[in-house]
Amino acid sequence: MSAKGTVYFFTGLSGAGKTTIGGLFYQRLKATKPNVVLLDGDEIRVSFGEDVGYTCEERLRWAQRIFRVCRLLSGQGIDVVVCSIAMYDSVRRWNRENIPNYKEIYIKVSRVTLIHRNQKGLYTAGKNVVGLDLPFDEPQAPDIVLPNDDDRTPLELVEQLERALYPNIVEATVDNSAYWNQYYKNRVCLQEPSPFAQYVSALVEPGRQMVELGCGNGRDAVFFADRGLHITALDMSQVAVSQLRGRNIANAEFICGDFVNAAIHRPESYDYAYSRFTIHSINRNQEQVLLNNVFQGLRPNGKLFIEVRGVNDPLFGKGKQVEHNAYFYDNHYRRFIVLDELVESLEQRGFRVEYAQERTGFAPYGNDDPPVIRIVAVKPAGAAG
Repeated sequence: MSAKGTVYFFTGLSGAGKTTIGGLFYQRLKATKPNVVLLDGDEIRVSFGEDVGYTCEERLRWAQRIFRVCRLLSGQGIDVVVCSIAMYDSVRRWNRENIPNYKEIYIKVSRVTLIHRNQKGLYTAGKNVVGLDLPFDEPQAPDIVLPNDDDRTPLELVEQLERALYPNIVEATVDNSAYWNQYYKNRVCLQEPSPFAQYVSALVEPGRQMVELGCGNGRDAVFFADRGLHITALDMSQVAVSQLRGRNIANAEFICGDFVNAAIHRPESYDYAYSRFTIHSINRNQEQVLLNNVFQGLRPNGKLFIEVRGVNDPLFGKGKQVEHNAYFYDNHYRRFIVLDELVESLEQRGFRVEYAQERTGFAPYGNDDPPVIRIVAVKPAGAAG
């Protein structure tokens, strides 16, 4: 039986911003977890047929119908984003008692703001309006309250929501494994070490433990192992890992799996973490998890080496945009990094950034030489993991 999905219920009065905020949250969630549906209160009335009116009793019956559908979908492993007033405490109690993974988000707006917006003319008509002549049971114990009186953009509110709900949103990495399985099966890949690996080799000591976060065909892992490092290399491509295991490389272990949440990140269990062109394969929330896990896994004075595509890359903006600075192009996902933002994230976690540059000359390939970000970050001695 598949894991149950999560129901994200956006509630609030008419004009509060449920559809705008919930819709944006849905778009960003779907970029990382495709098995997601959006149920908007107004649209679902049209889809289901308007056989239920707008009296208090009919509204209650309608809300009960919507959340039975939510329970049905989430029980089959589908995440549901639902935007509706659902004005009764009894409905919300039923949700908590009957939907295992239930998150309630209350979009709270002052009456002055609602009247000023008056998006559907409801507050001037003043008839059969929830919150005016119809009662509204204000949520007493929502998981998140988002004040929305126009002082922040919808994106800022959604980012706040994602931080608050995390890690419930991010349960698995963006899955590019099918693309890379085909890639490694069909193509002859470069075997010599990357320029980044050669650069890093001057900054590490033989005999130390290194974790590679996304090893691909293993060319850099093999290079480091040959130089006396003990390598644990992870990748989501079963094809690539199977090929590497078949080579019986000394000092190297290859694991097929999610490098973000891997068991390898035990406290102070390795000296170096190496990520070349892999952080842009995960979303922003997963990046935060990864940085936390690597900081925990590194020993004092351990180093994190990062090379990654940035927003100045010629590929930036190509394909279908699926979230902020992230695009689906050439059959797989890429998220382009802002150097200052990544440095800030590292420093906030506790790393000391020793080197951070974005320029050409780091990763030439054939006739291409795009600007690329390079970072060396250190876990200070005495830092709490």
